[in-house]
Amino acid sequence: MTTGRRSGVNLARMMSAALVAVFMAGSCSGDDSGEVEASESTSTTIAVSTTVDESAPPTTAGTVAASPEGPSPGVSDDMIKIGVNYVDTAALLANANLDYDLGDHRAVYQAIIDDINAGGGIHGRMLEAVYAPIDPTDAEAADELCLQLTEDEDVFLITGFFLLDAVLCPLDLHETAVVGGNQTPERIAQAKVPWITWQPDTDQPKAVIQAFFDRGELDGSVAVYASVADQIELENHVLPMLDDLGVDVVATGIMDAPTGDTAAISTKVQLLAERFESDGADTVVLVGASGSTWPQYLFDRPGYRPKLLFLSNVAVRSFATNGATSDTSIIDGALAGGGYGPEQARYDEAEMQACIATLAAVGLETPAPAGFDADDSSNQPYQAAFQACPDMVLARALLEAAGETLNYATLALAIDGLTVGIPGDPTPRTFGAGSAGDGDPVAYLYRWDSALQDVVLDEEGS
Repeated sequence: MTTGRRSGVNLARMMSAALVAVFMAGSCSGDDSGEVEASESTSTTIAVSTTVDESAPPTTAGTVAASPEGPSPGVSDDMIKIGVNYVDTAALLANANLDYDLGDHRAVYQAIIDDINAGGGIHGRMLEAVYAPIDPTDAEAADELCLQLTEDEDVFLITGFFLLDAVLCPLDLHETAVVGGNQTPERIAQAKVPWITWQPDTDQPKAVIQAFFDRGELDGSVAVYASVADQIELENHVLPMLDDLGVDVVATGIMDAPTGDTAAISTKVQLLAERFESDGADTVVLVGASGSTWPQYLFDRPGYRPKLLFLSNVAVRSFATNGATSDTSIIDGALAGGGYGPEQARYDEAEMQACIATLAAVGLETPAPAGFDADDSSNQPYQAAFQACPDMVLARALLEAAGETLNYATLALAIDGLTVGIPGDPTPRTFGAGSAGDGDPVAYLYRWDSALQDVVLDEEGS
C-alpha cells in the first residue's frame, strides 16, 4: 500500500476475531488484549496552531481570541465527507460459504445520516457518506478500501467496522480520524490523528476487577487462570490490578496446551485445578473469553468447586451454549463482568430505542434480539442498528462539539470532556485523551441464573 495525503498512513482464526468484533461489540473487553503495553499518551499528535486577530479585544484572561488550525480533509462550507466501513456479508457467503444476516448496514447508516441532514446537518454542513463493504477474510481488499477512502475520497473521518489492527491504516498510515474500533495502548500510541470509540478498551478487565473488589468478592484466597491467548492481559492488567488492591493471590495458572488438543487441554486444566485447590484458593478469577475452558473441562469431574469470577461475560455464555456441556452446575453462583447487556437489554435501552424509531420512520424495521436463537450467531439482523446507532450518535456529538471551525485540531480539543449517551448503554460516558478515548464505560456485573440458563444483570453490582 502506498501512503499519500498529509505525508503518510487460517481463515477460522480470522473469522473468529471478526465475529467477536461484530456480535459482541460493547459487551466484551476488546478484541486482542494480548498486545504489548505502550504509552497511554493522547490519541492524536496533531499540533494545534492558532490564528490571532490582532484587532480583537483581549479576553478576560488578558489574551486575544484564537482559532485552532489543523488538517480538514473532506470539509467544505456546506459538506463533511465521512467513510463508513461495514461487514460485507455477501462476500462472506461467496468467498467463505458463511451465510450471515446482520441487517442492512448501508441502509441503516444512510437513514441516520439523512435524519441528521434533515435537521440541518452539523453546523449547517450536510454529511455525505462513502461506503466501504469489508470482507473480514480478505485483508488486502480491506487495505485497498482504506486507501480509497483516505486518498481518493479524502474523507474527514471513518467509522464502522474495523478488524483488529486494521484501524491503524487510517489512524497511522493515512492520518485520517476514526470514530470506532478497539483501542489498546499500543494502537493509541501509533494514532497520529483524533480517535474516539464507544467500544471498551483493555482497561475494562480492570474495571471489572474493581467492581468485584468493591462488593467483597475478592476477600478470600484467590487464584487466577488464563490461557496463553490472554497471558499478556493477565500480566499487564489483571495481576497488577489485583496487587494494587491488596488481593491475596495464592496461585496463578496458564493453560498452555496446544489449541485443538482436547486431551492435553483437559489434562492441563485438571492439573491447574489440583494446584489451586492445594494452595487453598476458594475463588478463581478467569481471564478473557478463554476462561470458558475452566468449566468446560471440569464440569463432569466432581470435587473442587471454588467461586468463579469471570472477567468476560462472553466466557460464561460460551461454556453454557457449548454443545458438549451437559451440566452447568459448576457455574452456579458465578459472577461475570462486561459491557451492558444482554442484547435484549441493549435493544430496550432508551437511546437505542430512539435510534430504532428513526429507522422505523423510514420503513427500516429492527427486530428485537429476543425473537432469535441466541446460539445462532448467523441470524442477527439487529446488528446493523447495534453498530450504526452508537457510531453515528458519537460521531455527531463529536462533530458538533468541534464547532463551526472544523479541523483535526478542533476535533482533538472536542474529545476532552465530551459527554455522550451511547445507544445500548444507559450510563453516559465522558471521553478524554489516551485510555479515556472509549469514555471509560461502566463495567456491569452479571450473575449466572441456573433457572434461565443465562447470565442476568446483577443489580447489586451494577
